[in-house]
Amino acid sequence: MTKKRAVTFKPYIKTRYAYEKLRVCRHCQHFTVLWETECSQCGKATLVSIPQRVTSKVKRTMLNERLIALFIGLVGVYFGQSFLQMILSAAAAILLIALLWFVQRRMLPFEVPSEMETLFEQEQPRIIEDIKRNRKLAVAALKDDELLTYEMLREISTLVQNDKIRLQQVVLLQSFVLRKDMDLRVEPLLIDSFDTDLAAYIGEVAKVQRELIKNSSIRYILAYEAHILEMENGVEILSSVAGAAIRLKKYVEAYPEFIRRYARNIPKDRFLRLYRMIQQHPESYWGNLAEEVAVIRRELYEWDSDFQ
Repeated sequence: MTKKRAVTFKPYIKTRYAYEKLRVCRHCQHFTVLWETECSQCGKATLVSIPQRVTSKVKRTMLNERLIALFIGLVGVYFGQSFLQMILSAAAAILLIALLWFVQRRMLPFEVPSEMETLFEQEQPRIIEDIKRNRKLAVAALKDDELLTYEMLREISTLVQNDKIRLQQVVLLQSFVLRKDMDLRVEPLLIDSFDTDLAAYIGEVAKVQRELIKNSSIRYILAYEAHILEMENGVEILSSVAGAAIRLKKYVEAYPEFIRRYARNIPKDRFLRLYRMIQQHPESYWGNLAEEVAVIRRELYEWDSDFQ
């Protein structure tokens, strides 16, 4: 068995929109979703975010429009046949530029999203190819630094979501010692088929960060319960997930039979929480779970003061 490494993840910066992770080089127009300070294609430190690039382009277009208005005004002044006409032309030009600046300022928040949509439509093939290059860089780093590869794949998965990248992350996560203080994820890594590494990962997360075990995770474990039982530590995985599900009453009510099957294997603190939950809410429907909990309590904890 490969010895697991204790690691510390690079802070993962979450963004409101996935595209905010994407940057582009002003020099060679190469796109990247990674955090490098210099472009991996041309080596220049000219990477900017997509909103920066689009906003800059829109502002440059608006500036050109104002310069055209200024030019028209200057032409009017130059060809004015009298001093009055020159003054009127200059005043009209100033008024036009001021009005144009006011309108542009109001339109900027609407022009930027529209221009961004156009950019993504036009540059989609290039973006796809450049993200593929990002992934090749991540795979190339695997031999020397598994942590770096995971962190790169984590960034790539913000924009590219498929089972292959999800499983690559899971396999790498299984080579690390998981801790409560780590920025872990479960639901974004779920796939549509059974995978032993993913099942084992969910079981480990259920021990260190129970709050990450939600409906989708429990349903995945339930869907492949028979396969998990065939694993060497299958019962331990299922028991860990059942114990994590006890965190919320709604999960216990939704999956009482699943929790009943592994109630005998969960730690005392989780069983105590389950016991008290059932005692405090006799009106809820627990199925056969309430009876099983009563039996386990008599057999294992009858003289335990915590259960009195």
